[in-house]
Amino acid sequence: YHKGLGRIYADKKMYPLAMYHYGEALKGLPDDAALHTGLADIYRKQGMFDKAGEEYFKALSADSANEDARLGMAALYLDTNETDKAVSELKRLQTVNPQNKKIHLLLAEAYERKGDLRAAEYEYLLAGKNRSVELMEQMRKGNAYLQSGDYAKAVEELETALKEKPGDRQTLKKLGDAYMAAGRDDEAIEAYKEAALMKGGAADVHRNLGILYEKKGLLDEAVVEYREALRDDPDSVETRQLLADIYTLRGSFSQAIEQYREVLRMKKDSPRVHFRLARALAQNKNYKEAMSEYLTAVRLDPDNPDAQRELANLYRRNAMDDEAEKHYKHALRIRKNDVDSRNGLLAIYVKKKDVTEAISLLKENTELAPDDPSNFYKLGILYEFNKDYDTAITSYKKAVDLKGDHAKALNALGRVYMKTGRVDEAKTVLEAAKKADPRLEDTTALMGNVRDEVAPEPTVYRKRSYYSGGKKKRGESTRSARKGKKSRRSSDDGVERKASKGKKGKKSSEVSKGKKVKATPKSGKASSGAKGKKSAKGKKKK
Repeated sequence: YHKGLGRIYADKKMYPLAMYHYGEALKGLPDDAALHTGLADIYRKQGMFDKAGEEYFKALSADSANEDARLGMAALYLDTNETDKAVSELKRLQTVNPQNKKIHLLLAEAYERKGDLRAAEYEYLLAGKNRSVELMEQMRKGNAYLQSGDYAKAVEELETALKEKPGDRQTLKKLGDAYMAAGRDDEAIEAYKEAALMKGGAADVHRNLGILYEKKGLLDEAVVEYREALRDDPDSVETRQLLADIYTLRGSFSQAIEQYREVLRMKKDSPRVHFRLARALAQNKNYKEAMSEYLTAVRLDPDNPDAQRELANLYRRNAMDDEAEKHYKHALRIRKNDVDSRNGLLAIYVKKKDVTEAISLLKENTELAPDDPSNFYKLGILYEFNKDYDTAITSYKKAVDLKGDHAKALNALGRVYMKTGRVDEAKTVLEAAKKADPRLEDTTALMGNVRDEVAPEPTVYRKRSYYSGGKKKRGESTRSARKGKKSRRSSDDGVERKASKGKKGKKSSEVSKGKKVKATPKSGKASSGAKGKKSAKGKKKK
């Protein structure tokens, strides 16, 4: 059953599954030549020629007369440019089975490579194909010119060959290659499209079509061609990477992640693919997995400044500033003028209030970009924060010299002039700042906000002193009851207080006494009216 499944998956070009089932079948049938041949064919198609040779030898050791193994070995000789060995092997096979068209076809290809075009023409006829000597000669010349880089002559020869045999898929493909190499993209697309319509269109035709469509910005068409190429060759690492890159470009991050993971299944130790996968995961907000992939990428390729910087960005996002600082510095050791890494590192220094390191970094920035006024402006702010006003003025002036209408630098320069008592100069500079940007605050507001600009104070939120709703706090019920009782006692004279608000206390007191005092001879205690008066006075005082 494993052997049967292996054959089915191999026919469908689902090579990983085919290899698995062939491997399982070999555990029970270690001397089966067909199993070794099937496994060797998969290795050869994937370009793993050493492993393919080992399996073909195992198959021939188990059955020296196995025709499929010998045919596979001859094809392997052609793949590795050992043409004489291929011819010798195919001639032996031909004597045993002269009717096998596969033998004649491989022999024709071998003769054509050797330049024996007459023999090749004859073998092509025996294989059921019509390829004249003239057509093969044109193809040979076209290939030679294509390999030497003379694309114009290659196109000329291949166009002649196509006239000799219109619709020939191999000629169309080679002509498409020549057009593509010569930069004649529209003609290359037409040649490839025509070749793709022929029976048995190759995967590389669809892949090249996808590359040309992508170059023209036709991403949907490129995706279709890459998928067609994967249908013919599902284990093509190059095609999967191209497809994943397009998905990332279009924002289809889930699909890109799927393709990158499939590539890593076939090619585990590829730092470039780990990096691209990490970037797609980060854009898809899978930050934890992204960090793991970035770490793998920088472990496999520590000299990738983009991976170092983007990993640092993730650490900074998670408030892991020490780790972020380490990777920013690593990125800058590789690429000194990496602006994003410098900005990230500067943000960490400012957050830690490490002014010395921040000033040192900004000085380097001014050396690397001496024509950028923003670096001098930022440097001036740090000097001003350190109360080194003379140096701050020099930095601000440099920013203004580079950009005369740099409103923020003019504003800051005016602020420092006012701090140092140079009022007349401050007025002149601040007027220039106002002219450069009318939305700037006036001088008074500017001076009041200096501290907020340099080192802003954190916002303080104060809790309100009264209860506003929700669950009752501990003791709240008792306090409310006491307050309610006191309020009931003074409810009557409360009306009087409202009426007499703003008048003298004497009049208010008389009205209150005349209306409320009631004798209580038994107890000798103050009446409720007196208590109400006391309560009202106390409350008012409070």
